Amino acid sequence: MTPTPMSAPRRTLRTIGSLWFAAILLVLLLVGMACATVVESSRSTEVAQALFYRAEWFTLLLCLLAVNIAAATLARYPFAKKHIGFALTHVSILVILAGALVTARIGVNGQIGIAEGETTREFTVPVDVLTVINRTDSNEVAVELDSSAFRGFQPVDNPDAPVLMNGDLQVEVLRFLPNSTMATQVVDENPALSPAVEVSLAPAGREQPVWLFPEKPAMLGVVPAKFRFLSDSNELARLVAETTVDRGEADGVVKIDYGGLKFEFPLSRCLEEAVPLKDLGYTVRVLRYLPHANVGPDNKLVNASDNPINPAIEAEFVGPEGTERRIAFARFPDFGSMHKGQQKEGFKIAFTAPQKSAHTVPIEVLLGPEDETYVRFIPDGRRVVTRELSLGEPVDSPWPNQVFTVLRRFKHARMEPVVTPADPEADTRMPAVRLKVSSGEQSSAVWLQKYRPSTMTVNKVPYELAYHRKAIPLDFALTLESFTVGRYPGGNRPRSFESQITIDDPVAGGKSTRVVSMNSPVAHGGYTFYQQAYRQEAGRAISFLNVARDPGQIVVFVGYIGLMIGMIVVLGTRIVEKRRAARNVTSIGAVGLGSPVTGAGVAKLQTVSSKV
Repeated sequence: MTPTPMSAPRRTLRTIGSLWFAAILLVLLLVGMACATVVESSRSTEVAQALFYRAEWFTLLLCLLAVNIAAATLARYPFAKKHIGFALTHVSILVILAGALVTARIGVNGQIGIAEGETTREFTVPVDVLTVINRTDSNEVAVELDSSAFRGFQPVDNPDAPVLMNGDLQVEVLRFLPNSTMATQVVDENPALSPAVEVSLAPAGREQPVWLFPEKPAMLGVVPAKFRFLSDSNELARLVAETTVDRGEADGVVKIDYGGLKFEFPLSRCLEEAVPLKDLGYTVRVLRYLPHANVGPDNKLVNASDNPINPAIEAEFVGPEGTERRIAFARFPDFGSMHKGQQKEGFKIAFTAPQKSAHTVPIEVLLGPEDETYVRFIPDGRRVVTRELSLGEPVDSPWPNQVFTVLRRFKHARMEPVVTPADPEADTRMPAVRLKVSSGEQSSAVWLQKYRPSTMTVNKVPYELAYHRKAIPLDFALTLESFTVGRYPGGNRPRSFESQITIDDPVAGGKSTRVVSMNSPVAHGGYTFYQQAYRQEAGRAISFLNVARDPGQIVVFVGYIGLMIGMIVVLGTRIVEKRRAARNVTSIGAVGLGSPVTGAGVAKLQTVSSKV
C-alpha cells in the first residue's frame, strides 16, 4: 500500500520540529550554561550575566527552542489519543518559556540598601540614569542610559544615548568606561594668576612629584614644605640673603608672684641665664622648655614632639635657703596650686607659651616675579641654607641621600579631575561617562563617575550632574529596625543573617513588623523581599534586600504542573501500548501453534510486529 504523500507545510514543520534540531539546541544551551557557571566562579556573576544569560545569542537559542517545540507539536495535529501526553508536555514547555518572557519584559528585579534605623520609600533597579538638576529653580531632568553599551565591559566612544536638555543646557554622552579611577592633575589653564610648582625630594634618579600651592603646606615624604610666590623683588632678595630664619614668634613669658611682688621675664632670657629676682636674693632660670610635655618612664616629664600641644617649663630657683625646681604648664596654670607641698611657701609661677608663626617649615620654595626660583632649607628651624634652582636640575639637601628638584612651575595652575580606565572586571566596578555640556556658545567636557554627583556652573547657573541607578518608588515606607548575624559555634564565620523590618502602609492597615532571612522572604504590596547580603560600615550594619515582582511566576508554575501531568500521561500511554502489543503477539502465536498460518494470518502478524 503506497503511503499518502506529505504536504510541504507539514514537511517544513517536521523539519523545524525534528528531534535532531532540538538535540543541537539543547546541547548548545547546556554548554553555554556550563561555561557560565565556570565564568561566574572564576570571575563574577555580573560577567556571567552579561556574556551568557543576558546575551542576545542565549536569548536566540531559547527562542529557537520554543519554535522547535511549537513546530513539533503542530506537525502532529490533529492529535490522536496516544498523542495527548506528547502535546501536553510540549505545550507546557512553551507555557514555561512564555512565563519567563513575561517576567523578563514586565517583571521587576531591584535592590534596597538600608542601614539600621533608616527608612526608605524606594528601591533601585539595574537601569542607568543620567540626571541634571538646575539648582536655581530645582528643575530636574533625567534620561535612561538603557543601551547595551552601558552594561558592557569595553570602553565605548559615542555610545547610543539620548541628548539630555534642561532649559538652555544640553548634555551629550561622549564616552563610556566600564570601570574607572579618579585622580587629579594640575594644568596651566587658570584665567587668573595662580602660581604653583611641582617638586621632588627623593634619592637621585627616583623622583617623587608633589605639587605645592601658596599657603597650602604639603609633605615631601616626611618633610613638611611650602611654596611662596613673591611679586616684590626686594622681598625676594631679603629672604634669599637670610642666613637665620626670622621665626616671627612672640616670645614666651615666665611670671613669678611672691608676696604681692610680681615679676615677668621673657622665656628666651630665662633659658640663657639665671635672672635675679630684685630685692629677694633669688634667681630663676628655665632649665627646660617642653612644647609637648608628657609623662614618660619613671613618671618623669619628657618632651613628645616639637608641636606646641602641651607647653611646659621646668624652672630652678636659687637663693639663701637653697635650690628648688618648679614646673609650670601654659594650658594648666593651676597645676602648681595642686602641688603646694612641693613648692616654696609664698612663690607662685606661671607660664605663657611662645606663639610660633606657621611659616617655619624645613623647606620653603620661593618664586619671584621673573620666574627666578629658590629653595630655603631650614632643617633645625633657625639656620637657613638657600639654593637657586633650575627646572629639572637637582640640588643636594640637608637630608642624607635626598636631592631636591623643581620639575615644573605654572603661573596659572588649576586642579582638574581626571578619570582613567581601570580593570573592567574588578569585583567592585566604578563606571564613568564623559559628557559634553553646552549652553549657548559655552561648551566643556567633564567626567562623571557613577554614584558620585558633580556640580558645575554654566553661564552663571549652578547645575548638579548625577549618574546612578534608576529609583522606583514604593507605596509604603520600609524601616530596618535591626540586623542580626548568626555565626557557627566556636568561630566567627557567618552562618545566617536576617533583617527585622517595619512596613508602614496606611492603605494595607498600618504598621507591621516582619523578619526577612536567607530562606524566608517577605511579600508585601506586590513585591517580594529576599535577604541578599550585608556590610558593616561606620559601626553599624547595612542590609541589602533583593526586591522582586514576578508576574510570570504563576504562568511558570502552571507550565510545571502541566509538564508533570504530560510526562505522566506519556509514560502511562507507553506502558498501555506495550502491554497491548504483547497480548496481541501472544494471541497470534497461540493461533499459529494450533492451525496452519494462512496468508491473512501472516499479514496480521506483520501488522502487529510493525506496531510493536
